[in-house]
Amino acid sequence: MGDLANHFGDDASLEPEDEKTILDFLVQYSAEKSTKEASYKILKSQENKDIIAITQTTFWKNEHKSIPKEVFFKKDVKSKANCKACHSDIEKGLIEDDKIKNISSFM
Repeated sequence: MGDLANHFGDDASLEPEDEKTILDFLVQYSAEKSTKEASYKILKSQENKDIIAITQTTFWKNEHKSIPKEVFFKKDVKSKANCKACHSDIEKGLIEDDKIKNISSFM
């Protein structure tokens, strides 16, 4: 949020009130304040590094190491950042094992 004019190579600048609303939401629901086990593990796996992509954390890499790399490039998945492709409840902050889509459906 600190440099939206250069957000991964794009200008994602917002009106000040919109930026504040989003920042307040991010702070309120950050991993540091979550009681979810996965949030704790993801945060801990950052090892005090300035990692901004969950897919670069040790926890994420360990949890996804058995998934063939080509799955992340399938039409229905598109990238490692598309959590919803496999985690149907991700928008609720849930990544429970029993809610994960079977990767064979992408093969």
